[in-house]
Amino acid sequence: MNLLKTKFSLNGLQYTLLKRNDVVALYGIGGTYIEKPINYEVDKIYVHTDKFGEREHIPTNEVFGRDRSKSFRTYEEASEYFDMLTAALKCPQGALKAVSGVKVAA
Repeated sequence: MNLLKTKFSLNGLQYTLLKRNDVVALYGIGGTYIEKPINYEVDKIYVHTDKFGEREHIPTNEVFGRDRSKSFRTYEEASEYFDMLTAALKCPQGALKAVSGVKVAA
């Protein structure tokens, strides 16, 4: 599988992968002439399969924001959201919860 790129240019901005796991990526975004990130983006990771095989990608401009991917001004805010989104995506909604003291009929 082709993994996300660690550095790339999109919409005239330089993206640098700072942190990732299997469901979420955190990118630092800099301008054309600035090495240091001026913004941060937390993106849901998608896997696309076609005749060329499997590859990871981040949301398109049209999907960004609708899929819970967001941009932030500080690394601290982005990192906090990275952890929150990771937990939300790894925990399926509707998962059964164990309740103590309750018997389930067989």
